[in-house]
Amino acid sequence: MTPIEKLPPPFKRFRKKGGVLKFAISHNCSGNHEEVLAAIRRVIPHRYDVDLKMIEGFGYHKISERKFFGDWYDYDRGNLVKKGWHTKSDGSTLVDPPLKRLDGVRIVSGASAHPGPNDQGQFAYAFCCPPYPLDGRPSETQSLFEEIRDYILPPGELSQIYDWGHPQLPKASQFFEAGSEWWGMFLWSVYIPSLQKLTVIAGSTTD
Repeated sequence: MTPIEKLPPPFKRFRKKGGVLKFAISHNCSGNHEEVLAAIRRVIPHRYDVDLKMIEGFGYHKISERKFFGDWYDYDRGNLVKKGWHTKSDGSTLVDPPLKRLDGVRIVSGASAHPGPNDQGQFAYAFCCPPYPLDGRPSETQSLFEEIRDYILPPGELSQIYDWGHPQLPKASQFFEAGSEWWGMFLWSVYIPSLQKLTVIAGSTTD
């Protein structure tokens, strides 16, 4: 297992835009639980303690790529969507519009539910909907998402995706307490057998 200490440029751009997800990526992996747990320890900031045995005890669920991306993503077209009903300044209404088509569109009101604590997947939501909006145009967010998506899940490659999320994650690490308030707590592992590449993704934040 060889951790990548310096992630590719798209991940740095994601942080600069205000993205809150954290990534730990390793090569030369077999995808076993020991490697996943080691990557979980690495993805959570060092200032937080982590009870890996407790996280393992909570269990995990194997999910499909479609489930992993979730409701804020049009899987068949590859587009992020702004989930919900949204009213434009001209009074017209948009329902689940593709994000890349919202450059210059002024939305004056809208409503969209957040994922629940027991929902699985929802990577697209966690990527593009932090408590404070990402900097830049919506189409730029779509392009950046595609770069990171294709890096962790290269097109045409088989994947093994596990959702390690659980309502009791704050008991295993204080890192997850912030997200438990309302925004969400996320923890996934993505393994590409043909490339021996493991990605662990964690998210937890509040306003």
